[in-house]
Amino acid sequence: SFAGALAASALIIYFSFLVYDNYRDELIHTEQEELLTMAETVGKSLANYVEQEIEQLNLYFSSLEAVSAQTSGSPTERVWSQETKPSHGLTGPDSPVFQSAAEALLAEKNGLYDAVACYDGEGNLIFQNGEVDFDIHEVPDEEGAVICGKKICNEGWYQMFLSRKCCIGGVPCTVIYAVNLNVLYALTVQPVKIGEGGYSVVKDRDLAIIMHHASSQIGMDAIYDRAERYPQLDLSDLFRWIELQKTQDEGYDVIDSYLWDDPSPTPAYQRRIVAYTTIHLPGEDWIVNSTLPFEELNGPLYRMILRLIAMSSLSLLPIAFFVYVTTRSRLRSENQKKEIEYLKEINEGMELLRHKEEEIQHYQRVQSIGQMSSHIAHEFNNYLTPVMVYGEILEGDESLSEENHELISGILNSAGQAAGLSRKLLDFSRQDSAAALTTLCFTKEVLEALDIIRRLVPEHITFRTEIAEESLYIRGRSQMAEHLLMNLCNNAFHAMEKEGGVLTVALKRVAGGVAGESATEANPPKGDWVLLSVADTGCGISKDAMDKIFEPFYTTKGSGKGTGLGLSVVRNMVTAAGGEIRIDSQEGSGTAFYLYFPRVEEQEALEIQPVIRQTDRVVVVDDDPDVLKSLGTFLKSRHLKTECYDHPAAVLSKLQNKKDYCDVLITDYAMPSMNGLEVAEIVRKLNPDIRLILISGMEDLRFDWYLKNQFIDAFILKSEITEKLSGMLS
Repeated sequence: SFAGALAASALIIYFSFLVYDNYRDELIHTEQEELLTMAETVGKSLANYVEQEIEQLNLYFSSLEAVSAQTSGSPTERVWSQETKPSHGLTGPDSPVFQSAAEALLAEKNGLYDAVACYDGEGNLIFQNGEVDFDIHEVPDEEGAVICGKKICNEGWYQMFLSRKCCIGGVPCTVIYAVNLNVLYALTVQPVKIGEGGYSVVKDRDLAIIMHHASSQIGMDAIYDRAERYPQLDLSDLFRWIELQKTQDEGYDVIDSYLWDDPSPTPAYQRRIVAYTTIHLPGEDWIVNSTLPFEELNGPLYRMILRLIAMSSLSLLPIAFFVYVTTRSRLRSENQKKEIEYLKEINEGMELLRHKEEEIQHYQRVQSIGQMSSHIAHEFNNYLTPVMVYGEILEGDESLSEENHELISGILNSAGQAAGLSRKLLDFSRQDSAAALTTLCFTKEVLEALDIIRRLVPEHITFRTEIAEESLYIRGRSQMAEHLLMNLCNNAFHAMEKEGGVLTVALKRVAGGVAGESATEANPPKGDWVLLSVADTGCGISKDAMDKIFEPFYTTKGSGKGTGLGLSVVRNMVTAAGGEIRIDSQEGSGTAFYLYFPRVEEQEALEIQPVIRQTDRVVVVDDDPDVLKSLGTFLKSRHLKTECYDHPAAVLSKLQNKKDYCDVLITDYAMPSMNGLEVAEIVRKLNPDIRLILISGMEDLRFDWYLKNQFIDAFILKSEITEKLSGMLS
């Protein structure tokens, strides 16, 4: 029995040592993975902060450039008198206003920026606040804010230099900011606590320490400078760890190291758990090294040993003790995993927010282009409307000679061409497709577009077409095929500009559920479709780019070779026509775009203009006196009782007193006090029987929605007002 008890005790002790050894390895491995996650989190936070600062500099100086561009110009373009000189004074990089604006960031960033300096295009210093010890000739010739270098300063910390080339008041200049990496460390790295005695440091690719909580370590090489300063120390383990960082982007280990912030001549020995990751910044690669004293694991390990000894000694409680320890270990492991998952979720959330901010910035840029183009088209049409209206009136005047009629006809033709040019400008610049759809013979449109494409095909590219003989009809806008093929074929030319290849454009009719010639056509959308395909044998599209090709301003063509708007316009045109886009591309094997459009019969009517007849009194509201006068003259020439108002309040007041004051109300959309849609809503509530016609110099998706939902009865572009009003009113 004694032997059995001894054997049982030996077995329990052996089993206890196995449990302890396994628990220690798991605990160390878990801590290493957690520490690596912490290093990755710190690294991403640091990288995001630097990228945000770069982006802020871009936005900040882009705004300053925009403000200066409003008043800048050559002497032949603009001459400012003393009375008309801009009040903001942002006329050049040597102006006090620009200097104050550039220096404002020093105060706003709570010490993040040590200094700022501005140089002209020849490298001469214009102004400086603080010391910027950086050679202006080493600034890279790039657009936007960039990291142009770093250097340790006399105060003992590193300065990272951010440069931004800009043009203020027509004068090119370069602004350089010195970023205090000690402050950057305090803002992004130091706040992340790692246990009781853990911390993170940052090194550059040459393994020089650029950020450290111990100022004595900043600027030192992580191994050689320390070996020179502390020749009595054994740094072999540290040397192995540093060599690993030269060959791998991330890793973790347990090493023999020292407490470097110890003020004594010989740092205290410490065994530490270490992990590192590499972050990539524009022009810089940094290594974020996180470390935790191994002794912080001694507490759990010592407790494990005591419990195992107690389990061996107290034979009556071995099972309960084992269950307790195992359960505690499992709970600890699960909590650690939850903490790691939580940190990952935080990081993913930050990435998502950054991505959404980029999407908002892209949307705002596209929206600005649309607003600018719409404003130009609106003003252009305002000027054209009186010409076309008066021309229509004069053309119907039988008292004029035949020669004068020919002159008037020429005026109307030129004005019509100008109105068409205005619509094309709006179609090309905007990112919506609110224009009314018409029945198109798509076969004819494609053939006409191909005549243009053939003239543009480079000599080293073979151009093939496969166009159906039958006439295929779709809903669309005039010259849509030309816009689509021009964008897609230009992209194909770019994909084959080095090696050449074959470009194939095909047009045919397909039906959903019928197997096609490729994986993309194997399952076409359900229904009857007209398929326009553009296929090339070029370089293909990478997986990373595939998710971004339809984003506005995204391009792979390099600086100055593309706007990044082509495929965004293609997608919006196809979607507006009720179609779908599919892509078949393999990197290195070519790309095929498949554009599906709902097929319609030739006789189908796709655009029905509302006709408003039995009209007695027409009221016109427009704040533009020229448009108001010309419309009034035109309507009166059609023998209609017409009243014109330059402010909607007068009309609304009359309608409140007499709800049947008029039969038709024609209102402009863009008015300073109240827009046309707001006027229409009020009039509709006062008297739903009044027919509402909205006019505007631009198109908008809201107009189409209001028309479909019968808030208004018709929408007319000002460039088409005489033509469409003649058929609508009698």
